[in-house]
Amino acid sequence: MTSTTSSSLILTKDQLDTLVSLVDTIIGELSPDITAAYTAKTTRRQNKITLSPDQAPFSDAQSISDYLRLAGGSNHRNELMDVIARAPIKGQRMIRLLLNILSTRAGTFALTGHTQSFKDLPRHQREAAFLKWKDSSFASLVAMYKAIVGLSITAVYRNPTCKVHAAVGYPVYDPIRTKEGYEPPSPRKDPYIMSTVEQVENKHFDVIIIGTGAGGGVCAAELAKSGHSVLLIEKSKYLHESEMQLQEREAYSALYEQSGAVRTEDGGVVMVAGSCFGGGTTVNYSVSLKLPYTVREEWAKKHGLPHFISPKVFSDDLDRVYERIGASTEGIKHNRPNQVMINGCRNLGYNVFDIPQNTSGKSHDCSWCYCGCSDGIKNGTMNTWLRDAEQHGAQFLDRTKVLRVLINRKDRQATGVECVVDHGENKRKMIRIYAKRVISSAGSLHTPGVLRRSGLVNSNIGRNLRLHPGSIIFGFFDEPVDMHMGSIITTGSEFNGDLRKDGYGLILEIPTISPSFIGALLPWRGTLKHKELMLRYRFASPLVPLLREYDTSGTVDYDENGDVVINYDLTTNDRKKLVGGLTRTCMIMCAAGAREIHTGQLGIEPFVFHENEEIRPDHPRFQKWIKQVEDFGLPTKGNITLVSAHQLGTCRMGNSPAHSATQPTGETWEVKNLYVADASLFPTASGVNPMVTTEAIAIHVAANVIESLKKEPSVTMTSEEAK
Repeated sequence: MTSTTSSSLILTKDQLDTLVSLVDTIIGELSPDITAAYTAKTTRRQNKITLSPDQAPFSDAQSISDYLRLAGGSNHRNELMDVIARAPIKGQRMIRLLLNILSTRAGTFALTGHTQSFKDLPRHQREAAFLKWKDSSFASLVAMYKAIVGLSITAVYRNPTCKVHAAVGYPVYDPIRTKEGYEPPSPRKDPYIMSTVEQVENKHFDVIIIGTGAGGGVCAAELAKSGHSVLLIEKSKYLHESEMQLQEREAYSALYEQSGAVRTEDGGVVMVAGSCFGGGTTVNYSVSLKLPYTVREEWAKKHGLPHFISPKVFSDDLDRVYERIGASTEGIKHNRPNQVMINGCRNLGYNVFDIPQNTSGKSHDCSWCYCGCSDGIKNGTMNTWLRDAEQHGAQFLDRTKVLRVLINRKDRQATGVECVVDHGENKRKMIRIYAKRVISSAGSLHTPGVLRRSGLVNSNIGRNLRLHPGSIIFGFFDEPVDMHMGSIITTGSEFNGDLRKDGYGLILEIPTISPSFIGALLPWRGTLKHKELMLRYRFASPLVPLLREYDTSGTVDYDENGDVVINYDLTTNDRKKLVGGLTRTCMIMCAAGAREIHTGQLGIEPFVFHENEEIRPDHPRFQKWIKQVEDFGLPTKGNITLVSAHQLGTCRMGNSPAHSATQPTGETWEVKNLYVADASLFPTASGVNPMVTTEAIAIHVAANVIESLKKEPSVTMTSEEAK
């Protein structure tokens, strides 16, 4: 049997044909008559609108028609293969299994009730099967529906040549910063110099830091400035600002874990996590919020960490972070989606506030920051702490995965790391590097793996995962909102308990959403409905309520291939709290003037105000729908896709090894001289974006490392002890 290969992925012809038929079901070719009708409908809607001078022209009729006629699978086979090839091995096996089942008549009958193989069914029968899976009472069928929809839309719509971009009016690349001859507002700094294997193999440093994000960057700066030799190890390839690709497929591939879609085992939560030089600070949305005092007080009193309420310790550390990253509300220019939120909150009397940005007061009118800040205005660790470390002699080693921390068998002290350097061109090599102290700043998804592979067995390692889960609400307006243009998250609102009072509630923020994300997040209800909705992309505005979990706790483990395995399920209490966030967010959308509102709940149809109806939150029909949203809630079988950009708490600090993985200093309970400095230290969810808190905690950890180095002489060991 013939087969098709892409990277490491091999599919048989039957498997590939079945895959194409699945994707052609989700993104199907519409008939000439339907194409003509919806092209005319779209252009009529556009012709009624007068655009502002700062808005791009609407799409032309030919572009709209080309998209409506697009068959996603048939036209994007290579992209589909590439996306699957990048998935974890376990995910690839599951996809192959599904394709094997649906390529047979018996398997198709079991899943659809039809006696032909799936690829031989007419599209209307394939669509009907998908919609049955969506509404199924079996969680496995719902998960299959969500996985196929997500795979199809992500693979096809992220392709820069896909016809969706021209049809919906989304620039394939940043329209400003990719112009020929463009110069950033300020000259870019010289690239960092990466070390070679020869420069670090078997060498000795005072401190080795695993990771270059919010925790690793700060620790490196503090330790290097104190006169210590520092080596930072980064698993990803270093990219200078001039090398950043301001297009989503290239960016997600180069800068994110699993190309921007890490999923829990049941598929209920989709996570985005930075995997690049600078970590999450390179790709985040500039949000710079301090840890609320109520949370600090809880960490101090319930977890035995008094330094969090010390006015001259942690408060000073927060202030130092703010100063170094230039966090302020100066220079903010709200884009249309942020103004939507401001208007909706004010019309309802809800609190709303400007969110400090780490841009040194400079205006940062850029929606492509999730691709990295090519202007160098956003003060992630690349532009701040890592520069400080570089100036004081720190060294950097990229494209290197730490396999384990070396531990002296006699006294259980960390003495270095064993790692694999992959500099390409047959330059993959396992080496050892030695140090007096080792700090893991690999993040909440990977620091537990570093510790476990090193032999640590504390039961709290990999536990207590918090995600700040949310569900994105989309409002569609009569005028273009252009959520892909302008500054991203510049406003916020707190509610349902108010984070400044009891400490547990929600914060509402505005993300930027590309066509591939809105297409994957909104429930798919058939090709025609999907494409008609996509053609209104420019009229959509997103809002996401992020929950500070109260009693939900997930886990991070690793399979036989070393891939991360995440289990996470909201408790009944937290589900109710998040549902309250959904309903309040819908009210804000309505108060801002949204004509159509989507919740993302698979069992809830979107609400639409008729043309002759006044758009108002107290409208009886709208209030009835809000009650339906509340009653449907968040079913445990996955009838909604939650999102997370914050992973926290998997090696939390505390005052007892029975309840924490590290001591109040950041040092592990089991191994001396091995520290953790990243968001995995959080005792609970922070309730606000974690960057500032992580950096402030890293200052605290670095101070403890510096103090410990004053007390102890250099570690000497035999080669046998280092194993």
